[in-house]
Amino acid sequence: MSDPKVVRQLSYSAALQTEPEIANSQHIMAESAAASTTNMDAILKELLAIRSSISSLEHTVSTNTMEVQGLRNEVVKFQINMQSTDARLSAVENLIDKIPDNSQDIGYLQQKVIELEDRSRRNNLRIIGLPEQIEKDNILDFLTTLLPTLTKITFSQPLDFQRAHRVRSRGITSSTRPRHVLACCLHHQQARQIIMAAKKHGPYEYDSSQIIITADFSAPTNFKRKPFLNLRTRLKKREIKYGLLEPATMIVTFQGKTKEYFDPHDLESFLNDLDDKDTEMEHKSTSNTDIIGPTPSISAEDTDQGEWIPVQRQWTHGGKFKAWKKITQETNPDLPSNHE
Repeated sequence: MSDPKVVRQLSYSAALQTEPEIANSQHIMAESAAASTTNMDAILKELLAIRSSISSLEHTVSTNTMEVQGLRNEVVKFQINMQSTDARLSAVENLIDKIPDNSQDIGYLQQKVIELEDRSRRNNLRIIGLPEQIEKDNILDFLTTLLPTLTKITFSQPLDFQRAHRVRSRGITSSTRPRHVLACCLHHQQARQIIMAAKKHGPYEYDSSQIIITADFSAPTNFKRKPFLNLRTRLKKREIKYGLLEPATMIVTFQGKTKEYFDPHDLESFLNDLDDKDTEMEHKSTSNTDIIGPTPSISAEDTDQGEWIPVQRQWTHGGKFKAWKKITQETNPDLPSNHE
């Protein structure tokens, strides 16, 4: 709206002006009005553009707000999952921490199971080499007659068995070899008598066959005993006293000292050390002596030039040897000459 004072002043000024001035003033006013209209249009356009930009920003902000809310929800879910994962990981770590203790318990229980199985087999006899079908239809009666005859044992009461049957051994692949016979004695004392007699006097000969009678053990115990049995040859070669105790312990007596070996690898290491020492001593003896062996024959020429003396005596591979060396005046000036 126009100011009344300005209008009155313009009207008063217009009344005082001449016609040309009035025309010029009208022209100026028209131009001013047109410029104002143009400016207003520009301003309106700018305002509309600003309003459009604001609307676009509002839409963008709304979209971003929704996305942020979605991300917030995802973060919350991730936190929940992380908490669940941490709880599960802690449970797994607790289980892992218990593994060593559980492994010890499992090993202990396994050993106990093996021990119980071996105890349940204490009355069993494993008879190896008995020809097939020789027992005919009644293996119990056959064993009752056969075993006292083979072992030459006089039992305080009649030999009796709970059961007996043939089994296929894992080590037997040929169909021509007879199956083993497993016999369970009714009395434990009788089973021990037969096993001890078989250790002392076996193997036996029967019907042109070699009969071996042994105790019956579980598969893990047999697996543990086998390496000990394979080392017996080396022990015999060295004339070392030994004994395989049940179920699987090797007792060895060497140089007056007795030691028990529960692990066959320990016994093998002991024998390997003895072999290494013997090899070293043989090498030294060979390099320091002229002859290794029995007393050499001494000729007249040898007597004139010197004498043979024993310089060493030691054990090697179960046997003894002497190392002899010729001592002459060249090697020992204190030795008197026979020519003097």
